Amino acid sequence: MKNALIIEDEKYSADRMIELVKKHTSLNVTDVLYSVDSAKKWLDANSLPDIIFLDIQLGDGTGFDILDYMEASFPFIVFTTAFDEYTLKAFKYNSIDYLLKPIKPKELEAAVKKFERVNSTELASKIEDLRKDILRGFRSKFLIKTGLKYRSVTVQEIAYFYSTDGTTYLRTGESESLIVDQSLETIETSLDPEQFFRINRHMIIKEDTIKSIDSFFNGRLSLELSPNFEESVIVSREKVKSFKQWLDH
Repeated sequence: MKNALIIEDEKYSADRMIELVKKHTSLNVTDVLYSVDSAKKWLDANSLPDIIFLDIQLGDGTGFDILDYMEASFPFIVFTTAFDEYTLKAFKYNSIDYLLKPIKPKELEAAVKKFERVNSTELASKIEDLRKDILRGFRSKFLIKTGLKYRSVTVQEIAYFYSTDGTTYLRTGESESLIVDQSLETIETSLDPEQFFRINRHMIIKEDTIKSIDSFFNGRLSLELSPNFEESVIVSREKVKSFKQWLDH
């Protein structure tokens, strides 16, 4: 039986992947890891699996950081992603397998069938090309419609993104809130992870907007942002560790 490793920072997505792999493949899931740091420690202590299901955007870095740690030797990689259309074109152009969230059973089965025919040297080259295409594709601006007009808002102008009542907004450094016609999931995957961090389901913040950090109930953190946000800004418990690593990095 072939062994599989799942690296995914969202517990719900990780649990869903375990369920799909067990139900629709003959793979044995050896472990589930939730961060770049835990993956590096696991790799130091274990032999490589046959296949890795690897989320590109992790709380403390990217899937490419893990591949760098493996150096030249790594198994078959299937990326799992919620990336936008631009980035999916990069996958297709470089002929790299990916599973678009939410993952469908038939697509998982098709991806697993391919890994026995893979050429590891060719795969390494393709992944390096993919890395270059994706990392240079971070968003630099957002086109926003205001009334009958459109305006371009650069990433440098944005303090944070948030969602409420099913609508996504960005707030500029001048405290202006503008509607963004994209979900937080799509926005998150298009931003440079060194600048932005998703602290909970409803908010993505920029590092230089943090004024203060305080301990909060049940192991969470409370933030004060600039410009000020009208409601409590809380780093969810499952994000606290990776949030601290992000700030320290």
